[in-house]
Amino acid sequence: MPAFPTGLAGTLAEVAESVRSESGSPGLGISVFTAADVVLERGFGHRDRESGLPVTPETVFGVASITKSFTALTALALHERALLSLEDDVTRYLPFERLWSEGAPARLHHFLSHASGLPPTPSMTWLRHASQAGDPVSAAPTLAETKLTLVPGGMGMPGTPVRSLADVDALAAAIPDDDAERRTAALSSEVASFAGLSAWLDAHALPLAAPGELYSYSNDAFCLIGGVIEQVSGEPYAEAVRREVLAPLGMRRSRFDVHAVLADPDHATIYARDASGAVVRSPAWQTTGRMQASGMLKSTLADLRAYVRHLMAGGGPARELAEPRIASGPGATYGLGLARRDDYHGLTLVSHGGSLKGVSSAIGYSPQLGVGLVVLANLEGVPAEQLLVTLLNACAGLPLTTTPYDPVPSPSAPEEARPILGDYLSGEPYGRTRLYLSGAGELRAEVGWPPLDVPAFMAGPDELVLVYPARKAAARVLRGGGGEAWGLQSGRVMRRL
Repeated sequence: MPAFPTGLAGTLAEVAESVRSESGSPGLGISVFTAADVVLERGFGHRDRESGLPVTPETVFGVASITKSFTALTALALHERALLSLEDDVTRYLPFERLWSEGAPARLHHFLSHASGLPPTPSMTWLRHASQAGDPVSAAPTLAETKLTLVPGGMGMPGTPVRSLADVDALAAAIPDDDAERRTAALSSEVASFAGLSAWLDAHALPLAAPGELYSYSNDAFCLIGGVIEQVSGEPYAEAVRREVLAPLGMRRSRFDVHAVLADPDHATIYARDASGAVVRSPAWQTTGRMQASGMLKSTLADLRAYVRHLMAGGGPARELAEPRIASGPGATYGLGLARRDDYHGLTLVSHGGSLKGVSSAIGYSPQLGVGLVVLANLEGVPAEQLLVTLLNACAGLPLTTTPYDPVPSPSAPEEARPILGDYLSGEPYGRTRLYLSGAGELRAEVGWPPLDVPAFMAGPDELVLVYPARKAAARVLRGGGGEAWGLQSGRVMRRL
């Protein structure tokens, strides 16, 4: 085992419990380990708060977008068996006709690295909608969020294109509930199959860039890779992942079927915040039918420890997951289902996070330090990825508050910001930003939905920094040939209205 700082296990436990308590999460679990030893693997709080049931290393949590790395690893295993090639055009497997009619189509590796050029779309919002019907906490906010995707002039909706986020909000609020339910049910049915989702994207998506040119996080791309996996393997996506990844690694408690999870005596109850901000039970898990490959896996600390150890070993197809494919932000790249940051105080950090209702998750490892990490919680909005970095800092002997991204304002920051002020919107209802100057002339941003108002500053001509309470996040300004800003890249790309 590497020479870790004295009292490391105690520091890790103190940090984890502090995050759990401050975030309001009923339960949280961490696993910190090397290739051969476990430094600390334990739960904090409760998997079921009302029953007083503890989090254990075997508690089944949702992992959300960590699923993407499992999808990529399954595709790579099929690639090694020559059932597919990552260089294959996606049109070989999916019925796209218009989307890439004026250039080379995206290839499978573009779909697995968020480099396809596909814009963020409302498809996952529609598919998740029905699963929340009747939930006492999430039904109403889910409907309100879904209405944002149905406004006239929105993505795929007839009407004059919307001109501002205020227009979006007003138009969404005017949609009757029953009309929204009816339209969403029809749209969900339309995109519920791999052919249907492909056809909807082909008809309504406007490419952001040519394949390989621009990073934009795409749930649709990974869902459709699930369809490719089904085609070439001849079995359901979940079964292919079980056979290619879960079973060989002994991950017997990891599964996609939410009904099997709920029947398990050691599963996490999921929680959400109600209208007052209180954390309460919200029992309906989000589901998306056949579209599982983007974020529907459920797993445990112990199973994910085995998985991350496999990634750390770097044998077989796993060696390719963390190889950089495209720049995703300042100092950051994305491989195949995994993100990477090099030169983090002499370390490389390979990681991925996940977030859904009742789910906050993160996995990661540092090859130089020889340490792997897992964080799981049963409430959305817990800073799992930030906690993972703090745990890594503790292992490396760095100050706990060290962050991967800590830019400073540009000397000419106020003037640089004026040309990019305005509203930016993606097809996902939460992918939105309004940049404005306060009465005191300070740059601020309203981000996400429900909107969070945060300070912002320019760190360079095209580098916008959003200052959240516990972290800074980069947003790249995207410009046209004449230098005008047409979009923001903050994980997903948002177009300027």
